[in-house]
Amino acid sequence: MRSIHKALSVSLFAVSLASPVEAEWFFPSTEYGRNGDTPADSAAVDNGYVRVLQNTAACTTAQTPGYGTRVIVALTDLTIESSRGMLRCRRGDAAVFPAGESYSPPSGQFFEVAFKTDPPPLTAPEQWLEPVKNTVTYEDPQIRVFEERLDPGDERPLHSHPQRVVVRLNETRLTDPRFPVSNRPGAGVQVPNTARFAEPVVHVVRNIGTVPLFNVVIELKPPR
Repeated sequence: MRSIHKALSVSLFAVSLASPVEAEWFFPSTEYGRNGDTPADSAAVDNGYVRVLQNTAACTTAQTPGYGTRVIVALTDLTIESSRGMLRCRRGDAAVFPAGESYSPPSGQFFEVAFKTDPPPLTAPEQWLEPVKNTVTYEDPQIRVFEERLDPGDERPLHSHPQRVVVRLNETRLTDPRFPVSNRPGAGVQVPNTARFAEPVVHVVRNIGTVPLFNVVIELKPPR
């Protein structure tokens, strides 16, 4: 976590995740957004668990009906006025707002991730193997936010993920080395400035791209 966070009098969290997409069956998801070129009022993700908006914020007030915790993930440097003070975010920072807190829509590029208060039952992965090489930056009984980076050529051994929102920041390419690398154009490519909802998975991840992996991930916490 950057040193600027230690200087803030408010809580500011930055996170990210690796997410293989070598085959569609391997990582089912809903994907949205690229460099802010989609309508600002469109939902990046909208399902029973979460709604994600790009470059707009609709759940800014405390106790927004139907929504609880909200997370702003910065795609550019931005400032957020909130009930706990002024937050200065860099690209990749995630500011977490529990249900009782409010904030003003920031000016800049970002995702607003708003969790619904009456979600369907969560689905857990078949087995739980804690991922390594992650930096957890926020955790409460409902969600866990973490940053995951992976250098080119590096590999994350077998690990598990529950249902989650992934915000991808760098363009690189991932694969699961247990399976043949696909020659399909775009297979495994992490498209920057996009958000996706991913279902539970147990997998291995290798970065076969030329730049480091850098994603922000917000995991829902199913019973274990």
